[in-house]
Amino acid sequence: MKIGFGLLLLALVPATSLAWGDECKFTADRAGGVDAAGVEKVVIRAGAGEMKVMGRSNAVRIEARGVACAAKQELLDATTISVRREGNVVIIETALPQNLEGWSFGDGEYAYIDIGIALPSSVPVEALDSSGDAEFEELRQLTLQDSSGDLEIRRIAGLADIGDSSGDVELEDAGSVRVRDSSGDLEIEGVRGDVEVELDSSGDIRITGVGGSARGPRDSSGSIPIQGVKGSVEVDSDSSGDIYAGRVAGNFTVREDSSGSIGHESVGGRVTVPNNKRDD
Repeated sequence: MKIGFGLLLLALVPATSLAWGDECKFTADRAGGVDAAGVEKVVIRAGAGEMKVMGRSNAVRIEARGVACAAKQELLDATTISVRREGNVVIIETALPQNLEGWSFGDGEYAYIDIGIALPSSVPVEALDSSGDAEFEELRQLTLQDSSGDLEIRRIAGLADIGDSSGDVELEDAGSVRVRDSSGDLEIEGVRGDVEVELDSSGDIRITGVGGSARGPRDSSGSIPIQGVKGSVEVDSDSSGDIYAGRVAGNFTVREDSSGSIGHESVGGRVTVPNNKRDD
């Protein structure tokens, strides 16, 4: 059991960390963990570096493992992982020298951690990630605020509530979805409940296979194809880019659209589009 779990943690560390070699002048393993009994939520606060978070139905501990990389020993010593328990909440944090008050990097200096986290799939996760690509899978519920980097999110049993400033987002197989996205493409597939995209400034939005209804945002640019929805589809407004709805059991509504075409087929309910788009 211990050997298997150790191999799982090694697999969780993003592949780039295994190839640092020549890029990192100083490296060190970092790890921490606690027993998962009675834990009701895991909070993750990660700085620069890539991250992978994976739930497992048979996990009995919450473990974090990574590799710290820095330009010099002083920076490496300040680059750490901590795992601690506060009541029924476990907090996992990466500490980096650039986050310290009054700290500034000199020329050619850097420090970051690529981290893998394993936990029981029954525990909800709340994560704050500042930069770097991240993956999340096999979780009960996920609340995520991400500043930059691509996101891959799979198999979330309940709500996936995602805020993303930049980078592409791929989300597959969730109970329900709520997203706020500033830039980058957004792809959502296989949602059992509702999908709500509250904000999207730029980038395409592709939604496929929704058991409930799908609501699009006030979108500045990018196309919006939405297909395979058992409820209704609603798009608040779109400044530029095409809008398409197909295989929608309920209504299809577009409230405002400045430019680009609006297309639809196999809509079971009422179709409502702006007057200037009725001939598209």
